[in-house]
Order: sequence, then C-alpha cells, then structure tokens
Amino acid sequence: MKKNIEPLEKVIETASSIMAEMEEHAFQDERFSELSMRQMLYLNTIIRMGHPTFSDLARELKVSKPSVTTNVGTLIKKGYVAKEQDPEDLRSFHIMVTQKALDFDELHQNVHKNLAHYLAEQLNAEEVEQLAGLLAKAFNKIN
Repeated sequence: MKKNIEPLEKVIETASSIMAEMEEHAFQDERFSELSMRQMLYLNTIIRMGHPTFSDLARELKVSKPSVTTNVGTLIKKGYVAKEQDPEDLRSFHIMVTQKALDFDELHQNVHKNLAHYLAEQLNAEEVEQLAGLLAKAFNKIN
C-alpha cells in the first residue's frame, strides 16, 4: 500500500518556513550577518564535533579537504575559529572555536528552543510527548 505523504510534505514545508523565518530574524544581529549558509553549516559542525582536524571535518561533511581548508580559512579571517597545531602530530591542525563562534552557537540554539516553545504552545503535554517520540523515531537513523 502506497503511503500518502502529501500532508507530511505540507507540514514539513510549514515547519521549514517557520524555522527559516526565526533564523532570519535571529541572524539579523549584525555580528553574524556576514555568515553564509555554508559557513553556518561548517561552524555548526565544528562546534558539534569539538575540535576536529581538517581531515575529520572533511569526512564528516563529505567534502574534499581543499574545500574544508578554503571554508575554514574564511571562518578564521572572520574570527569564528582558529587552527592549532596538534602537539603529538605536528603535521595535523585542530580547528578551535572562538568566543565569537560560541556566541553564534548560543543564538542558533535559541532559535531551536524558540521553535520548540512555539510548537509546545500549540499542543497539550501528551501531544508534545507524542510528537517528540515520533520525530525521534523518524530521525533516529539520520544521526
């Protein structure tokens, strides 16, 4: 039996639109307006990974090492990250986040919290629990 996914597509489109609007509003902060979507992806991944090497980041993002070098170089110039030589393997460098990156991450996490609060206001406690469980089940294989 074929599943009718049209209602789900509409819900996802609405959720994406709300999230985009919230992020756009949050990132109007002039401190972060210089970041492109790609740079935000890189920065979020670096923050999530801790202090990856360039090779680690390339593997995680499934991109070439030269692409990582270029994009991280831009983030370095903008003051979001720095590179630090590995004391054990002098050929390797780790990407370290700066306070500016941590400030960006705090703002970004607040967008997620605001969306969660928005959704929670529309639902009762049982529905919030059901939605969280269903989304966790659906996204389990992604991470």
